[in-house]
Amino acid sequence: MNMKKLSAAVVVMLGLGVSAAQADDGSLNFTGEVSASSCSVAASSTVVPVTFDSYAASSLNNMAAGGTSAGLQRPFSITLAGCPEGLSVAKIKLDGKTSGITPNVFVGNSTARYVGIVISDAATNTVITPKEFGGAQEIVPGATNTLNYLVGLTKTTTESAAVAGTIDVPVTFTMSYE
Repeated sequence: MNMKKLSAAVVVMLGLGVSAAQADDGSLNFTGEVSASSCSVAASSTVVPVTFDSYAASSLNNMAAGGTSAGLQRPFSITLAGCPEGLSVAKIKLDGKTSGITPNVFVGNSTARYVGIVISDAATNTVITPKEFGGAQEIVPGATNTLNYLVGLTKTTTESAAVAGTIDVPVTFTMSYE
């Protein structure tokens, strides 16, 4: 008989615990818009090779980690076409392996140690943070839009430690439109 009373008490207590966890504390409201289409990335922009000349490791060692200079930068472009009405801005998100020491620097399959790349908006020279949409550039609906960027060599550490070797840094991109 005591076991039945104990079982009933446990059921009542569990029921009270569950109802207390279901209290209303606030609400979430998600809104947005779905467009009929987006811009198309031109075939010539789906794979963009950028080749660097030969640079002495000492030219990198004089720089701040994550910094670059005009002499260490190369331009590249991404061409968009067929942008629908209502879109006026394109942003880029860059994905790839980043340095554990300097998070804004992409690294990859390079044999040159402590060497990486930074990518920036060509108009402002502002570095685009990896894995975040940035580098907003204006686009014109219906026109061919060329988005210009710079990729620069940099070092990944504060020490003068760049070591000669090859540079091979794969980076993928995703476009976002507003």
